Amino acid sequence: MVVQAIAEDINGVQLMPKGGYRRSKTARKVELYSTAYKLALVQIPDVQRREKPDISLRIHASIRRQLKEGETDPIRMAFVALKDVLVPETH
Repeated sequence: MVVQAIAEDINGVQLMPKGGYRRSKTARKVELYSTAYKLALVQIPDVQRREKPDISLRIHASIRRQLKEGETDPIRMAFVALKDVLVPETH
């Protein structure tokens, strides 16, 4: 019996033994989060980050929410996170 140790590519989805697909999906989400977070954070001046120390946490929360909703574009995620953090809500 041959153990399937090599990933097979079927319709663009890599199948790997013992949850390899799940790890690659998780790795992709980590990559999206990291890219979006860095893009958003560099747009905020250091002075403003010092004045509002919760900005980084609010960016984090916005990006996590977007990932859970299925967003896959890190640039859009960064833009929405900045909008959530910097644009005051009007009611």
